[in-house]
Amino acid sequence: MKTLKTIVIGLILPVIILLIWEYYAVKFNNPALLPRVEMVFDRLIHPFDNLLNTGNFVRHIFVSATRVIFGFLLAAIVGIPLGLLAGRYLLFHRLFNPIIEILRPLCPIAWIPFALAIFKTYTVTNVFGVRYSTSIFEHIQLGMLFVIFYGGFFPIFINTIHGVSSVKNSYVESALVLGATHGQLFRKIILPSSLPAILTGLKVGLGVSWMVIIAAEMMPGSDAGIGYLIMFSYELAEMDILMASMIIIGVVGTILSGIVKVAADQTSFWQAKER
Repeated sequence: MKTLKTIVIGLILPVIILLIWEYYAVKFNNPALLPRVEMVFDRLIHPFDNLLNTGNFVRHIFVSATRVIFGFLLAAIVGIPLGLLAGRYLLFHRLFNPIIEILRPLCPIAWIPFALAIFKTYTVTNVFGVRYSTSIFEHIQLGMLFVIFYGGFFPIFINTIHGVSSVKNSYVESALVLGATHGQLFRKIILPSSLPAILTGLKVGLGVSWMVIIAAEMMPGSDAGIGYLIMFSYELAEMDILMASMIIIGVVGTILSGIVKVAADQTSFWQAKER
């Protein structure tokens, strides 16, 4: 009963928004400005239909998700080890802190012109000397990868530092007294204790990476992805495709966030018991 009540309350605002949307769509009667709700949902329930000769929604989602996953994994691979070092050792913290504090406030999107100038339209396949390819790697531009990496890195890095700094000294001291090596200390004490904070950083970083990809896909050289589809449909005044793409962005972002949240809940339940 409580779950049903929660669902009903959660649906109130979306239903109101849909009603207002439909009212003004009928009033304006201009699909190039504001399409009706059923036009947008018709696009959503046919995800395999070809859109403006660019492919279907499934293809664009797959391309965008692949780009995000690559950039996000790179951010995690770099951010977590550096965060563990900076959180544990004062020397590393002093080394990284000035440059991190300078770069962190910069919006990832502000790096797009820089990424265009440095990486141009080179893709992952070009790095390995392949000039032409039909694989998914041909759609992963280095500039996009850089911008996504930048967006995901800082939440992961900073939350990892916070997690390591929050480890109780009594745990560390007890392990050292029992003869634990530095490697064992990291594997058995520091990493498990800081894991909830790290997963929080991963959740935030993944969300930022997914937001950044939409802007990154508007870069020259992009020919697929949800961001590209939004710009292309805007140029052709296909607002039903544009708004359907926006809804897909929100749904996919929610799913990605939910996956990380489930993982975080599964690994941090013991902290709640400890408190």
